[in-house]
Amino acid sequence: MRHEIFATISRRSIAFLLATSSFVAITPAIAQDASADPAPQAGAARPASNEEIVVTARRKAEGLTEVPASITAYSSEFLQNQNIQSFADYATKIPNLTFQYGGGSDYASTGFSGGRTTTIRGVAGLNTTAYYINDTPVPSSVSPQVLDLERIEVLKGPQGTLFGASSMGGNLRFITSSPSLTENRYTVQAQVGKTRDAGTDVDANALASVVLVPDQVSLKAAFGYTRDSGFISRRFPDGSGQLVTKGGQGRSEVYAGSLALRVKLADDLEATLSGIGQWSELNGYPAAYVPLPGYKPVSYTLDRDRDIQEYSKDRWALGSFVLNYTGSGMSVVSSTSYFARKVNEQEDITEGTNQFITETYGVDIGNPAFFSQAAVENRRFTHETRLSFDEGTVLPNLSGIFGIFYQHQFNSFGQRPIVFPALQESGLFEPGNIASGRYPSHEDNVALFGELYYEVVPKLTLTLGLRQYWIKQKSDEVAINDFFTEPGGEVIPRIKNKQSGLIPKAVISYKIGRQGNVYASVGKGFRVGGTQAPLPDICSSDLADIGLTREDALRYKPDKLWSYEIGAKNSFANGRLNVSAAGFQIDWSHIQQSVFLPTCTFGFVSNAGKARIRGGELEVSGRPFADIPLTIQLGLGYTDGVLRDPGLIPQDANTRLVQVPKWTGTIAGHYETELSDGIGMFIGADYSYTGSVKVANSAGGFLNRQAFNIVNGNIGITFGRSKLMIYGKNLLDKRLNYGDLYPAGFERQEMLENGSFQRLPRAAVSRPRQIGVQYRVDF
Repeated sequence: MRHEIFATISRRSIAFLLATSSFVAITPAIAQDASADPAPQAGAARPASNEEIVVTARRKAEGLTEVPASITAYSSEFLQNQNIQSFADYATKIPNLTFQYGGGSDYASTGFSGGRTTTIRGVAGLNTTAYYINDTPVPSSVSPQVLDLERIEVLKGPQGTLFGASSMGGNLRFITSSPSLTENRYTVQAQVGKTRDAGTDVDANALASVVLVPDQVSLKAAFGYTRDSGFISRRFPDGSGQLVTKGGQGRSEVYAGSLALRVKLADDLEATLSGIGQWSELNGYPAAYVPLPGYKPVSYTLDRDRDIQEYSKDRWALGSFVLNYTGSGMSVVSSTSYFARKVNEQEDITEGTNQFITETYGVDIGNPAFFSQAAVENRRFTHETRLSFDEGTVLPNLSGIFGIFYQHQFNSFGQRPIVFPALQESGLFEPGNIASGRYPSHEDNVALFGELYYEVVPKLTLTLGLRQYWIKQKSDEVAINDFFTEPGGEVIPRIKNKQSGLIPKAVISYKIGRQGNVYASVGKGFRVGGTQAPLPDICSSDLADIGLTREDALRYKPDKLWSYEIGAKNSFANGRLNVSAAGFQIDWSHIQQSVFLPTCTFGFVSNAGKARIRGGELEVSGRPFADIPLTIQLGLGYTDGVLRDPGLIPQDANTRLVQVPKWTGTIAGHYETELSDGIGMFIGADYSYTGSVKVANSAGGFLNRQAFNIVNGNIGITFGRSKLMIYGKNLLDKRLNYGDLYPAGFERQEMLENGSFQRLPRAAVSRPRQIGVQYRVDF
């Protein structure tokens, strides 16, 4: 068996990404102003028409139909009505957003907690979608608990002018609720449920918003605990050779909390000091084998050679201080924040490592247990100051926003040097550890940005935006000595990199109806380049085959795209219905591609290739009938993504992009009515669909990932300020493949009937059917 059949993940391939995937669709939105007072009590009747939908996509509060861009926003009310509590709950309900495990987004692609990437409008890969908590950019695998959220906003298309790097596909923003200065608010929510073939699921949350000094000082605190039972079983032989089964694998526990102090220093000046944090732990990964060629889970029981308990511990915290000044015709916002995250994971790599040693060196070392322990750190200091001025403040018919942005980021990925006696005793490997080392890097990002909005003639507005950025990167010198190095180890030198550029944007829009508009826009998006560790000498021939040298592979440049969009949006039926439609084309060039070198089995990132993505979107949301308390949410999307130039990846030109479902859609409904005085009933359901996609196989060729069909529902009653709900998630009990994980070591192989071997991928999978009951009271 040749060395080449083993796809490995080593320190030099940490930055692997898939830069040629695509996905598009549309979904409706209901949102509220982030500074609004608390929502009505649980038993209150719904208004006859929708409240104004407010978003902050242009860094100021505006009605959704006023903004000439494609935006989705989910309000706290929608999150509550649809019982949305986790990333999978809302991500599978946003048709033009998809996610994939195994892509990596937190400096290290291995493991589970940092191995998730998000795709908007088909622009996939590492750092193509930016995530924000309020004004602070955070890693894309961070998902705060929803009780304290005012809304979730999804901005589609490149947002580089106002949001900078990593927003080339769009961004997803978590907006937390602000303490009210006029009303106290208390919420308690508890639920208990059962996952099929698993244990009991528990969730408990509490929120209090208290006015300390009327109209001047208020404090908000929220705390939560979630325990989702493990639905994966692990089977392995004990010391006597008897098979032992351990269930409860994939069990997760999450502790979350937030505090916010809001102080009105003067009539025109407010300060908010806040902190939010989360601690989560996985007892085993919620992942199953997806054998080829089917590439879908056939069993949630994993047969392993040894008893190694996998785990993931993820801790993060964000503190921020925000000043808001509102003057005559202008406002200033100053936001300073600090984010810190640590992830520790242990992964079983027994089978792949033993297979590699046996097949490559022809040595049987007794099939010992092998595991890896990895640690990821991410720290970010961020500051942004923005000045906005209203129309007429500077010139008639002119308004705008200007700002300055600074961020220092520190990343570190490390693997503990675990010595395995079997490796030392074999005499082949010295020292006897698989991998070791800590790989720190630093990045400084400075930018000036602005947008101007000029009303050329009544109702016709021209928007011009521009961002100038300067980015410096540095990776520290590292000494390593492990399985992959020559005897005595090696030193990876310090590598520096810098980049700068201009990101323009232009929009022409015309107001129609009550608050609607038709628009056409063009904008540029970019993704930051970077550095990577030198490839070993054994990769020189592979690099020469594609016209590169080891020096060429030390750095990769930003990739860029141009997006062209036309759209229309408006409200109808006396404001009860919002309708929007958009069509777009994205031209993507110099794509940051993951290149796998078949002989040395290492990977690196390089710029090559071009893609074109075309799509259309339609969304409808609101109450279609004035006298019927039914709210609907409908979205439909189509995407055609084509790889025009494959660059350095093994795919034919003018073929469909991987990770691009052609059709996606979602529909949701919520009905509620009054049964008697003070008692109401409600029922809700949603269905979402994502078509099958083509997925690149690291061993060559392509795989077909199954379509997603997900149905959720709930029914319950409201009485006074209380709500009692029975809910069901994944009611069709679909076993879905969310993407195969990058292993922390050598990937496991399975023997076929003809005696050959093929890779046996392990993928993150969907939770089976979940049924439970929830009680909530607002007072």
